[in-house]
Amino acid sequence: MPTPDSAFWSDLLRSTLASYDEALLRQVAASLIKPRNQWPVEDLIERCVAGAENPAVLDRRLADLDAAPRRLLALIGHSRQPSWDLGNLIEMLFALGSEDGLQPVFALLNAGLLYPRLPETDGGGSVRIKTFEQWLAFPGASGLAVFTSPLIASRAIGEDLGLPDLSLEARGEGRGASEEDSDKRKASVHTPLAPRPSSLAPAQESDGLEWLLRMSVLWQQTKATPLRRTQQGDFFKRDLERLGQDPLLSGPPADRLADVPDLGFFIAVLAEREGILHETEGEVRAGTLPAAWELGLGPALESLWSQLPRLRAWNPLDGWRGGEPPAGNPFPSAYLLAFLLLARAPQDAWVRPAAIETWLNEQHPYWADESRRPSRRGPWVETFLLGVAYHLRLVQAVCDPSGAWGVRLSPAGRWLLGLAEAPALEIAYTQTLLVQPNLEIIAYRQGLSSSLIAKLTRFAAWKNLSTACTLQLEPDTVYRALESGETYESIRQALEQHSSKVLPNAVLDLLRTWSNKRDRITVYPSATLLEFATPEDLQEALARGVPGVRISDRMAVVANEDEMEFRHFRLSGTRDYALPPDRCVTVEADGVTLAVDLARSDLLLETELPRFAELIDRPPTNGRRLYRLTPMSLEAARTGGMLLGTLEAWFQQRAGQPLPAAARLLMAGDQMPPSHFQKHLVLHVPNAETADGLMQWPETRELIAARLGPAALAVTEENAEELRRRLKAVGLGLLE
Repeated sequence: MPTPDSAFWSDLLRSTLASYDEALLRQVAASLIKPRNQWPVEDLIERCVAGAENPAVLDRRLADLDAAPRRLLALIGHSRQPSWDLGNLIEMLFALGSEDGLQPVFALLNAGLLYPRLPETDGGGSVRIKTFEQWLAFPGASGLAVFTSPLIASRAIGEDLGLPDLSLEARGEGRGASEEDSDKRKASVHTPLAPRPSSLAPAQESDGLEWLLRMSVLWQQTKATPLRRTQQGDFFKRDLERLGQDPLLSGPPADRLADVPDLGFFIAVLAEREGILHETEGEVRAGTLPAAWELGLGPALESLWSQLPRLRAWNPLDGWRGGEPPAGNPFPSAYLLAFLLLARAPQDAWVRPAAIETWLNEQHPYWADESRRPSRRGPWVETFLLGVAYHLRLVQAVCDPSGAWGVRLSPAGRWLLGLAEAPALEIAYTQTLLVQPNLEIIAYRQGLSSSLIAKLTRFAAWKNLSTACTLQLEPDTVYRALESGETYESIRQALEQHSSKVLPNAVLDLLRTWSNKRDRITVYPSATLLEFATPEDLQEALARGVPGVRISDRMAVVANEDEMEFRHFRLSGTRDYALPPDRCVTVEADGVTLAVDLARSDLLLETELPRFAELIDRPPTNGRRLYRLTPMSLEAARTGGMLLGTLEAWFQQRAGQPLPAAARLLMAGDQMPPSHFQKHLVLHVPNAETADGLMQWPETRELIAARLGPAALAVTEENAEELRRRLKAVGLGLLE
């Protein structure tokens, strides 16, 4: 999700300090704010929070630190992500040459400039930290994470990280003569491209909209049909195919420089981090489009940049990890180091991605480990920079005559790293839409903005993504927009403001018609609901003058019960919907036929049963209406998002019993292991006692496949002769 504002981090800092033991809190406060009095704990926490928001105090404390702790804070500041997994920070410290990755962390923790990220802290838990060593010794299931405030991290930007200038190093200017031979061996990957020689094509820079457009497509698709996850965290087969084969999600971009593995899954992971998707009860559903998109392309890219270190289930080497990330995930730290290596080069110089890869393989502790499997050393930096970062508008790229690529930071990339002011990213070109009479919208990409993408996504369906994107106005998309707060006027104004021609009258007429047809919610302060046994009974009651409004085939609502003549009705029951639902369903012996007691049922049941059962089309008898579970009805329930656990809970609540075995078979049969036929001989013994003895005696028990009844045992054909011999040994006769 987008990075929270400063108030969030202040509140998080306050609750984290409250989890410190008093002795530890006073120790940290002594380093951060240097109190002269013995303040109460509550006052001390507030003063520490205030100190962490005071630039002058922070600058003095940073000056007191050694270089390694300042570098650690600078790394966090460059990332614009205040919360990091501790392991990734330690990896970057080792890559920068630190001999002890933990010492700078402890220095910052004790200085009150870095804090443990406790899962319970976010929810007001009661975890207590006596010492930082104790916290480090118990990482928990989610591992160790730390955070600092954005202000603290930003004050450290500018610290020399000690990174090499790869472009100069490749020319032999960055190393001593003792490494001359090594330089020659690596010349093929370290030789930089000249700043702008005439032999090079012009620098390429994307518009930064590609991932926004694809996340918009995914939002529309999940709005209609959520994605479903297995218990292991992977997607079900249908959704795996959907993410892997949909051309709008996984097809190559128009300006593709490198192939991105499992592109559709990368979009899904990024969208979930942005809050565009969210998981609920095993389903990944559409959330809300980020507010940052409404602020412009800069804030939208800033939000995406800050989420790169939080990607877990996808990486540029392996692609989609199936919901089970590897034990070590070095990529977040490697991403940031790659960008910082580009920042270290002169602003106009080009660096080959292979040069960055070589440096990471030599310096990053994950790849520098000689025991690392060769499969984990595959090339990935070029894929990441040209396939992912390029479309985030973080880098510019150029190709030399030999086909080798060079990259450098774009103005947006330098800004996001905190090295430059924010550039102008959007062109003020508003007339970029062409609305056609057939309800098709052509959106010329050079005039699109993040806010316009969000607006179009709400009321039109994306059909094609290219230099000229196409969308389609449809009843469902317009209804969706109206339900989210849009109006006919707001949709019309958006189209007119950005259209290069006058809107066709046919389009305006259809928009107006769809807006007028939209179902509107009627709110009754109080009302009486009447449920009739059959649609014919309801029709007859309305014909006789009952002052009700039909709301379904058997139900009517009366706004004022004083107008009702109840003496004309035979009331079979009343319902108080503030109470728990009654048990009013009986499961027949076949396990799939449900009998509803009409005297005890309620209106909610009428909406629940059609989701997974079919009504048996015959008049109710003895005050009961029958429904039946069928393979088709349960398949429709699964397609509509119903889970097995939901159905089990419904049976417990409405029938007072577990889900019948037959219903479980129809609901989850495709998830069960396959069955098989197997030939067995059936041994019939004189009585149950004999069968008990044969099942208990080890010499015969191992030859018996199963007990079929009190005096019947199943034996495989290959064990029959040996069992015959052992029965004969104990004197038990066997008829031929």
